[in-house]
Amino acid sequence: MDGAKLIITIVGRGQGDAVEKLYSDRHVRWHYRSVGAGTASSELLDVLGLGTTERDVLFSLGSKSAAERLMRLLKEDRPESLNAKGLAFDAPLTGLNNLVAAALERQGPSMTENGGLPMPKENDSSLIMLFVNQGHTDEVMNTARAAGARGGTILRTRHSGPEEDRNFLGFTVQEERELVFIVANGETRNTIMETVNKKHGLKTPAGAVILSLPLDHTVRL
Repeated sequence: MDGAKLIITIVGRGQGDAVEKLYSDRHVRWHYRSVGAGTASSELLDVLGLGTTERDVLFSLGSKSAAERLMRLLKEDRPESLNAKGLAFDAPLTGLNNLVAAALERQGPSMTENGGLPMPKENDSSLIMLFVNQGHTDEVMNTARAAGARGGTILRTRHSGPEEDRNFLGFTVQEERELVFIVANGETRNTIMETVNKKHGLKTPAGAVILSLPLDHTVRL
C-alpha cells in the first residue's frame, strides 16, 4: 500500500460537479463538498479567473499514486473537459482507517497503469488554517494580507464538543466560528502565523487558533 492523500480543491460556486467528475474518472472517488466564501481582492479574483467570492470547496481522498497522477494531469495537461477555475493542493495523510485505506488502494490505478512516474514534491507551500470567532474574520484577513497573504477562503464552523470543553485553555471558545484557509510559501508562512497570533490570538476578541500543514503540490486550475 503506497499511502493516501487529501486533495483540497477551491473553485467557483457551481463548478464542483465538473471537478468531482474528473477526479472520479481518475481514480480519486471519495469526496466531501462544502460551500465557502473568498476573501481575495477583485484583482486576484480576475487573475484566478474566479470572478466571484462564492466557492465550492472539495475535500477528496485518494491513494498516493492516484492523487499524484491527478495533480500531474492538472498541472501539465490542463484537461479541457474541466470547466472550473481555482486552486488545488494535496497533502499526505499520516493516519487513516484501515478499511478506508484499503478501499482507496483498490480504487486506484496500478503502478504501471497509464505509465509515467508519480509527481515529485515541488514546493514548500503550506496550508494555514485559522479558526476565528465570528465577526473578526475581516480584521484577521487584513492582518494576514499585511503580513504577505494574498487571500483566503472562509468556511463556517461550530464547536461540537461538550460545553465544558469550550473552556479547556481557560478561555471561552465561541460556539460559532469561521475557518480561514490561506495557502502560503515558506518565506511568508511563519510571518503570517506569528503576526496573526500576536494581534488576534486566543487572548484577544478574535480568539484565533492557528495551525498549518505542509502541501506537496499546488496547482492553479
